[in-house]
Amino acid sequence: MRIMTMVLVGTLALTACSGPKQKAGEVQDQAAANVAGVSYNDNGPNERLGKAQDKADRAAAKARDAQADALKQQGREIKSQADAKADKLEEQAKAIRNTAKDQAHTLDKQAADITGR
Repeated sequence: MRIMTMVLVGTLALTACSGPKQKAGEVQDQAAANVAGVSYNDNGPNERLGKAQDKADRAAAKARDAQADALKQQGREIKSQADAKADKLEEQAKAIRNTAKDQAHTLDKQAADITGR
């Protein structure tokens, strides 16, 4: 019983690792073996091809994810740079307003001195 359990767990683990193309290839190989009247040995050419295609698909998906992550990071950096520039511009605007306020106050004083009010 214990050996059967280990075999079953091992089989499930191997099946869980199969991708969709590998599984489809296995079905094709099993069908071809049935038609030929031979037993299927769990290692047919279509299954191996499907396994390779699944591996390539996973690698391509990983590459796309990495590229997307890089683009997202680039976007975050652009936003950060824009925020820094905006903060600098806000400080410049504040300084310009303060200078204008001081100049206006000086002119108001001069006007008051001229009119005596």
